[in-house]
Amino acid sequence: MPRYLYLLRHAESAEKQMGQHDRERELTQRGVREASLMGAYLLKENTKFDAVHCSSASRARSTAVVLAESMKIEGEKIDEHDELYDASTRTFFEFITQFNDDEQTILCIGHNPVISYLAESLTKSEIGEMPPAGLAVLKFASDQWKDILPGTAELQNYVYPQMLM
Repeated sequence: MPRYLYLLRHAESAEKQMGQHDRERELTQRGVREASLMGAYLLKENTKFDAVHCSSASRARSTAVVLAESMKIEGEKIDEHDELYDASTRTFFEFITQFNDDEQTILCIGHNPVISYLAESLTKSEIGEMPPAGLAVLKFASDQWKDILPGTAELQNYVYPQMLM
């Protein structure tokens, strides 16, 4: 049975203010609209997630919450992970290989450049820099997440808010 990984870059966030930690940056109004638009798109596509993981940064968590509200998913199903905040491609990849095999369809919300690099590495597709709230949908033929390797995914879809407006 195939496995699906949805990789989403967090929506647009405000610039870092003097004295503010980067983790504390919030979504802009546009970012809220982007996350809501992507959630509405996923709901229309009848997408159901077995798990939702996001970086512990405020902008990633807020993206997850707005998207979940638009999809009518309960917010408590979102798991935050400190290691995804400033993860390398290797760290993010290792995180994915630890997923529960009972979970077929998983959403991960992270940051650039890693989220774009990871999508390209897993699919061997040219994606470039994903825009805020950009989404890559990857399909794996593997029965277990631990067997996932670079280049083993098929890019099923790549969509971003400007395409949906």
